[in-house]
Amino acid sequence: MSPDDRPIAEDAYDELAEAYREHEDDPYCSDLEFPAMVDLVPEVDGKRILDAGCGYGRYSEWLLDHGADVVAFDTSEKMVDGARERIGDRATVLRADMERPLDVADDDAFDGVVSGLSLHYVEDWRRPFAEFSRLLRPGGFLAFSAHHPLDDYLAYEGVNYFETERERMTWTSNGGDVDVPFYHRPFSEIINPLLETGFQLDELVEPTPTATFEGKKPESYEKRLKRPTFVCIRASKR
Repeated sequence: MSPDDRPIAEDAYDELAEAYREHEDDPYCSDLEFPAMVDLVPEVDGKRILDAGCGYGRYSEWLLDHGADVVAFDTSEKMVDGARERIGDRATVLRADMERPLDVADDDAFDGVVSGLSLHYVEDWRRPFAEFSRLLRPGGFLAFSAHHPLDDYLAYEGVNYFETERERMTWTSNGGDVDVPFYHRPFSEIINPLLETGFQLDELVEPTPTATFEGKKPESYEKRLKRPTFVCIRASKR
């Protein structure tokens, strides 16, 4: 694979992997996105679930603790290693690219797909959504979270709201800065790819911060009560 064909955030996440477990404790993850996402996920006990873009295995661990049979994948080799270390042999963790055909199982193999804060590294969501639809049984669910289009529009100067464009955020890891590229998109490029690939929209949540967020990050609490940060969606295969 040529460098231009590799996932845009692969190098960044390989560099971030060592410190990523600590990032899960950031209030934006632990007290804003994660609670909203797990509230969207239906009963998974005894169900087979795909964790798409599993990162360090946070959602895989939650799904396993709630009785699911889990297959997980990520494009970052170091993230895959971290997820395997975290959950051991409780789940199958593979390395795969969400922008390419997913050779992780046969058609209709899963009851649900969960993807937490991974899809904004993919330019066009039609390909992963089509693969998720192929892998899901009829009626199976897809639950995912991503950057909220309005927040990206307000945060980055010169953004054209109506275009899907590449931007980059900067994270701090081990005392240094790491540039993490991602794609912002309008709301139409969230909903239309779902409908075009065989899903129906079941619920959409724009989460607001919990009380624990206020305790950890009081300087951001009022702003995040008034301005969306993430969008969380549950859809089902028609």
